Amino acid sequence: MVGHFCFCGDPAVLKTSWTDGNPGRRFFGCSKYGTNGACNYFRWHDPALDEHMKFLVLNFHRRIREQENRQNGKGVKSNGKTLSIFFVFALVFFCIWIGK
Repeated sequence: MVGHFCFCGDPAVLKTSWTDGNPGRRFFGCSKYGTNGACNYFRWHDPALDEHMKFLVLNFHRRIREQENRQNGKGVKSNGKTLSIFFVFALVFFCIWIGK
């Protein structure tokens, strides 16, 4: 992460994409994203996933969300966002590791 700066001179922020085309894929973006001062800096941090991996990540992410919704409906406290991100990245790294 060292050395990534926006076009506006600020340090770039590491973010995660949750689009269907790039689920769980991290990228560097302008720290001012969503404001008038944003410079539109963008650079991928993670390699692209093949279609099978995209399917696995999206399916896994969907199942975690469903489980969180069931837990939250029963009044169970859940730090779902942190849990989801952890499991998705664990799955991605495990699958990449197996593929090597």
